[in-house]
Amino acid sequence: MAPVPHLRFVLDPRAVAWPDLESLDESDIEREPRRFVGGRNSWIAQTFVRLRPAIEARGWRASAGPDFIPGTISIVHRDDMNRFASDGHASYLVVVRADRAPVAACDIAIAQNALKLARNERFIPLWPQPGLVPRDPSRGTRVERIAYHGRTGTAPAWFGDPAFRHDLDRRGLRFDVRESEWERYDDVDVALAIREELPGVLATKPATKIYNGWLSRVAVLAAPEPAYREVRRAPLDFLEVNDKHDLLQAMDLLRANPRLYQAMVANGWERSLEFNIDAIRARWLALLDTEVVPAFMRARPGLASRQSWFLAAMARQKIASRVHRSRLAYQHFTGMRVAAT
Repeated sequence: MAPVPHLRFVLDPRAVAWPDLESLDESDIEREPRRFVGGRNSWIAQTFVRLRPAIEARGWRASAGPDFIPGTISIVHRDDMNRFASDGHASYLVVVRADRAPVAACDIAIAQNALKLARNERFIPLWPQPGLVPRDPSRGTRVERIAYHGRTGTAPAWFGDPAFRHDLDRRGLRFDVRESEWERYDDVDVALAIREELPGVLATKPATKIYNGWLSRVAVLAAPEPAYREVRRAPLDFLEVNDKHDLLQAMDLLRANPRLYQAMVANGWERSLEFNIDAIRARWLALLDTEVVPAFMRARPGLASRQSWFLAAMARQKIASRVHRSRLAYQHFTGMRVAAT
């Protein structure tokens, strides 16, 4: 009888502790959405909880824990797959690249956008923000509140510009910068997706802020980031903004054209069907069904003998990390020089 595939979701306990992960189901994500925020939590813990019922329905086994188990399919974040001492070589490696350097020590890498995929990379969107609370429909077509959901370390400096704030006040607009409660869109009319980041970082970022807005039934304003443009199919998907002047013009346009606002919300909801939980779960399962599990079954007899391959791949991965950091440092340096001239 053929062995049953075992999918092991690996989380380094030195970085994040999940003692109760195997006892959780999807209702727990909705109840405690903020536990599932952050790289490993979003990609590994959440994927385990959302996929486990379907994995087990296929007659396979799913488990989560801190260690690699030989002879399994290991699904792991790149940060936990970056150690020479790891014994991951004896498992079939599905590694989430996230916004990191390319992954070499893997069988398949998961990329969070579809830009310039390497031969071993497959695109699967990051899950939407856990526990999303959509816009209150009683707000109708009013356009009064803009919200930026995210960390402020890379937020544009003009967010706090008194002249910009004065222009907002003069229009009767409120601008919220939300460093927490990223799931709340109930009192939001327009979502803003913009940040000041190095090109090398933006090239690896997902389009999550765009489809969070679509799923929450708000209009979206967004910077011309690569991943945002990659998912854009029509002008109604989002209005492109580069700075505070573009933002104010976009808000004036939406306030003067309620039908445009309604059309953007309706279009966004239709587009969101490509990125909701069911759609992303289907992408994961299709990858497992058609590629990962068949390849694992073929490779399983020889996994234990892959240590030499693994050490060589890890060496290449470490070099790739250094090159990636050097490129970002160069971009930062040249950017500072341009800003100073």
